[in-house]
Amino acid sequence: MPAIRSKLAIFSNEPARFSRFAEHEPLWLTPEDIQSNQYNVEILLIDESVSAGFSFARNREFSRILYVLNENTQISLKSFPAFKFDRFIYQKDLTADRLNDIWQELRQKEQDETYLSLSTELNQQYEILKNELEKRLSEKSRNLIESRKQIFEINNRVEILRKSLYATTEVKSLVEAESTLNDLLVSFNMITWLKIVKAAESERFEGELKAQFDSTFYFTPMVINGEELRIYFFKGDKRPFRKQDLNYFIKLNEALQINLNRYNNLLDLQQNERLFDLAFHSSPHPIIIIDKDYHIYQANLAAEKNAADSKENLKCFELLFDRSKPCVGCQLGSKFEIQKNFNTYAVQSNRFSNSLDSENTYWIHLYEDISEQKALEGKYQQTAKLSEVGLISSSIAHELNNPLGGILSYLQIMKMEIPAEHPFQQDIQFLTEASLRMKKHIEDLLFFSRKEDQVKLEKADLFEVLQKNLDLLQMHLKKEHLIVSFVNEDRSLFHDISIIHFRNIIHLVFQFFQHKLKIKKQNKANFSGLVEVKLSQDQTSTYLSFNSNLGPHDIKLNSNDLSLITLEKSILDQGFQLVITEPQPMWMQLLIKLPLKK
Repeated sequence: MPAIRSKLAIFSNEPARFSRFAEHEPLWLTPEDIQSNQYNVEILLIDESVSAGFSFARNREFSRILYVLNENTQISLKSFPAFKFDRFIYQKDLTADRLNDIWQELRQKEQDETYLSLSTELNQQYEILKNELEKRLSEKSRNLIESRKQIFEINNRVEILRKSLYATTEVKSLVEAESTLNDLLVSFNMITWLKIVKAAESERFEGELKAQFDSTFYFTPMVINGEELRIYFFKGDKRPFRKQDLNYFIKLNEALQINLNRYNNLLDLQQNERLFDLAFHSSPHPIIIIDKDYHIYQANLAAEKNAADSKENLKCFELLFDRSKPCVGCQLGSKFEIQKNFNTYAVQSNRFSNSLDSENTYWIHLYEDISEQKALEGKYQQTAKLSEVGLISSSIAHELNNPLGGILSYLQIMKMEIPAEHPFQQDIQFLTEASLRMKKHIEDLLFFSRKEDQVKLEKADLFEVLQKNLDLLQMHLKKEHLIVSFVNEDRSLFHDISIIHFRNIIHLVFQFFQHKLKIKKQNKANFSGLVEVKLSQDQTSTYLSFNSNLGPHDIKLNSNDLSLITLEKSILDQGFQLVITEPQPMWMQLLIKLPLKK
């Protein structure tokens, strides 16, 4: 059994009574010692003999106080001392085992109290920690709920913004934008109404709105295609819009402006592109864009239509002129002329910068067929030459006419003075006829050089005028391999005409046939043209017909023929009519109708 050393104290007048506890080395205390409170004793044994009339305050140094009674002591409430004790025990029952049990109980009680105290402390700490955790958990829950609410609102705003931005990219007009955004924002309970108003009408609109409705509204200005507008956002109640709603309205307005202006700019670009394509492809002249190696980057319809080859990836000289190398005289970036068969083309070459391909250089070529212009210039030059020839012929005619009149006079005198049987009479007659023929040619020269400012009509024999004109053209027409067939029926057909203008009409008709003959010879070099000329008359008109194998008549091609245009104008100026028909395949007929005066 373990000894209770230094844990046991005895307060008694008879130390021998407790000698059996000597092994426990108890402390023997006196009343003074009891009052000093200087001992850390767990068990205090107080003898009944010394407690009578003694009182002391219980202190915390004594964990357990045992009151030891004698065997004959009668237990009475009055016999107990005034101080408090834990239990009483008889002297006979106080043994070492009993004392040890008490001490063990005391130790157990102490441990229980310690455990209880620790448990209480732990419970208190637990409650504190629990309350703190509950407080924190509650705060966390509130924060989490608030965060979830904020996240929901953010996601909702993001979804609204996403759908709004998508909607603004789809709309193409203000009316469509107003309808789409109304449906969208009302579905998200952000507004009750949306309206787009012109800035000039906004003051009147706000006045009417305030007079009819008592609601909150907010507007943002915007500019679409240079027009100032306002977009109004309405709320059914009087509560003001939140700051985040106002920020959303501003962003929505900016997105709507950007997309509508972008769409309008796209429409303008598409319209300009259509106009450019229309102008590019409507040009009657071939237009192509080429690079430095003559590869075609783009060509208009006129170039593709006039192309000599329908293959792809051709160069410009292959596409237009069916050549194997660049055209002679081609100069990129300048004006030049090139020749193909009987046609002359004026080419305007300009450098072209492509923003999509800055590494390569391109040129725009405009091909204009100036063959007719060249021919017209030749005709003007020929007209100038003819004018000079007219002046020369007039001078020659006047110079020859005077001596020729003298020669005829002398021949007549000689014929009258020489007898009729004289052998010179035949020579004189020959010289007279030659002089008369010369006089006729001189009159023709004078007629050719004669100028007439106004159309002067006179009755003339059309057979005679036509025959004289064909005689003058005969040599030139044979040289051009153009055969003219005209049967003079040895009769007269009179009509009121201007002889000079009528002869010009005949000349222009054969110029037109010569042009047609050149076109025929491009495909067949040995081709010979034939023109049958006929004159006829009925009760209403005189008809001059030219039937030729130089057909058929291509209306679209001949609409640009200057010789035909000049011919038609000359005929119409005199009140005549021109009808072109195809009497048979590969033939054409020019019928000039000369109405008779009633």
